[in-house]
Amino acid sequence: MTESFKRTRSITVAAGLSAYFFVFFVRTALTVVQPDLQSSFGLTASQFSLLASLYFYTYALMQVPAGVLIDYWGPRKSISLAMILASVGSWIFASAPSFLVLLWGRFISALGVSPVYIAVLKLNSSWFLPVEFIALTGITTFIGNLGALVSSGPLAVLVSKVGWRNSFYAVGVITAIISVAAFFLIKDKPSLVGFEDLKEETQLTWKETLEGLKKVLRNRQIWFPTLIYFFSLAPIMTLQAAWGVPMVQNLAHAGKISASYSVMLIAIGFMTAALLSGLLTARMGEFKFAKIFLGMNMILMFSLLTASMWPFWCYPLWFFLSGFTSAGYMPVWNWGKEIAGTKFSGIGMALVNGGGFLGAAFGQLFYGVVLDLLAWEQQPVLAFNMSNLLLALSSVLAFMSLVLFESAQRSKRRL
Repeated sequence: MTESFKRTRSITVAAGLSAYFFVFFVRTALTVVQPDLQSSFGLTASQFSLLASLYFYTYALMQVPAGVLIDYWGPRKSISLAMILASVGSWIFASAPSFLVLLWGRFISALGVSPVYIAVLKLNSSWFLPVEFIALTGITTFIGNLGALVSSGPLAVLVSKVGWRNSFYAVGVITAIISVAAFFLIKDKPSLVGFEDLKEETQLTWKETLEGLKKVLRNRQIWFPTLIYFFSLAPIMTLQAAWGVPMVQNLAHAGKISASYSVMLIAIGFMTAALLSGLLTARMGEFKFAKIFLGMNMILMFSLLTASMWPFWCYPLWFFLSGFTSAGYMPVWNWGKEIAGTKFSGIGMALVNGGGFLGAAFGQLFYGVVLDLLAWEQQPVLAFNMSNLLLALSSVLAFMSLVLFESAQRSKRRL
């Protein structure tokens, strides 16, 4: 590879990753401003959960259309349009006079960012060799979680200085700038700028794309990684993106900034595991990596049922370990890509990705409903314990789905 190729590749990937940074930022920012939104709009736990989960419902339902769009239209245009919509959504959210307008802003932001992750994976697939894909997925996830990290403690400090509305106005300006940068800097594949493609790729027609969607949906194997991601993302994202900060505030009697920095350890734990994932999966294999990490994550989720008895220092430690072990789901995108085949890789990865975010949406919604049913502001220990039990059960179902998938793959290889 020439230096010119490496430079063009680095610029392309950096532009894509900068967009994904803000995808994660927007995704997880609400947990910090929950008290502010409750104060401004008088939100119940169920209303806040609806607001938080709306992002995930929209994101999940858009994954298959996004995969089709990316395979047909290409990552550059998809990312650029995505960030413009995300910018508009942030401005609407920041200026919202009512809960209904808050929902519209959240919806438009989610609609905007929905294609970004699959588009970045498509860029990685086009500009790097297949053996490098898992490691690149880890780096991509690392950068995304930097956005989650900034949207916790640092955002809490910013909100305390300039208010939640001005903070989201600033996010809108930055995402608009990234949209323009993505349009001019991203190159969909090497051959578009005079280099040789690393693998053969053809531009799909709408007819071919829709046929590919039908083909992938008919393949029963695709539902295993989809279910693994559905059940494993729900617990960690419910805490990271919605209820982690309120839980620490109520159970540990911590302030908002202290609780926010505590939840920030989820992102740091996940980032650490993401950087190691390429090395670990190469040494032990994807299934063994996933089983060890998701098995430990399941144990941690059940330990959360005793959280009301913990001293404060246990919370950041638990969040770090839960973020670290939740990385066990990382092979799901590679499994989705392999099951769908090279030609329809965007569709396969999008379907798996959508399953995960649908799980996160349901997790957040049910968590908030249980809190309201058990009058969480009057009896927080009982309410949070019962809600956390839902997260623990979800982690069990994730592990069971993984075991069934491994068994199905072994049976398939024996045929």
